[in-house]
Amino acid sequence: MTDRIIALTALGRDRPGLVADVSGAVTDLGGNIVHVEQSSIYGLFSMVMLIEPADLPPGLDLYRFAYELSLRGRDVGVDVKAEVVEREAAMRSKDVRVVTIVGSDKPGVMAAITRTIADARANIERMHHVAQGDLMAFEMWIDVRGADFEQLRHAIRRTCERVGVDAVIQPHSMFRTTKRLVVFDMDSTIVDGEVINELARAAGVEAHVASITERAMRGEMDFREALRERVKMLKGLTVQDLEAVAGSLRLTPGAEDLVRALKEMGFRLALISGGFTFFTDRLKRELGFDYTFANRLVIRDGVVTGEVEGDVIDMHRKGEILEELAAREGLKRDEVVAVGDGANDQIMIRNAGLGIAFNAKEILKRAASGSLSRENLKGILYALGATEYDLKR
Repeated sequence: MTDRIIALTALGRDRPGLVADVSGAVTDLGGNIVHVEQSSIYGLFSMVMLIEPADLPPGLDLYRFAYELSLRGRDVGVDVKAEVVEREAAMRSKDVRVVTIVGSDKPGVMAAITRTIADARANIERMHHVAQGDLMAFEMWIDVRGADFEQLRHAIRRTCERVGVDAVIQPHSMFRTTKRLVVFDMDSTIVDGEVINELARAAGVEAHVASITERAMRGEMDFREALRERVKMLKGLTVQDLEAVAGSLRLTPGAEDLVRALKEMGFRLALISGGFTFFTDRLKRELGFDYTFANRLVIRDGVVTGEVEGDVIDMHRKGEILEELAAREGLKRDEVVAVGDGANDQIMIRNAGLGIAFNAKEILKRAASGSLSRENLKGILYALGATEYDLKR
């Protein structure tokens, strides 16, 4: 194995057979292709190859080989640049992360994010749009080797907040597009709002309950304590009251389409909620979730007693359930996605291979792989490797 190889770049108008012509020229000259990337956009062909000498004819050294490749390129109708480079430099190991940007298209978004990456001394290896129109999404592969990744992650998030888009950052690995299980929180994630606040409105204690809910979601109050205190104030509600609240609940915009798309893509789906089974069971029937977990309100003679049955599903229990589900499905951690909005979702988010903070509190954004705002829920599909073309088929 030589310590030098050829780096070839080719540009031209695309046509059928062009890849075969370029690769055939390499083989005819005695080269072996060890890496290739090629694309065609709006009829413009581009290709990058790394080539090692395999069976060069007598008198043809690497530099002459590179020159002959450029001549062959002209023969097949593309501009070829071929140069001799150090193998170690060209094929060095990288630490590649995939950054998915989602939001409304506007001038300056790409410039701001790419400048942030450059300032962190990370290198953009590849970039392409995966969706255009009302919801824009583009994907960047960045080599963060030599950069402070945590600082870069927070810098990208701050830049995205400034320009009004969302970002999800994850390692580039085989598991990125082979995720198998997606776990959602219910309140303010699949359901647009907090169910317990709607129950409190029916019980006439909305303001008090809402303030406790907000403190709990920000991580300022123990969730178990917060839940039991709020449920006490629901004492006296009837099953008819619960049915009325269930009938009035609205799904987060895009949630139904997202669930349908994930099911069609073959995902198993779960709800793990700090809310109540009365509502998660309904969503399971209506949307087709495979699993649902939530707290069980004690109801006697059709009336809420103000208690919950059994252990409360808090932050720690959510994380445990995710791991139990992965084991039941025979999945590795990297094959699981978790989506939530509050402090109660922190461990669940950390225990997943990809954790997404949705319309979330700051405490959860810091723990997650990335965050999506309320109008960009569909961005989960793009973070999982789907493209606009895939979703239109």
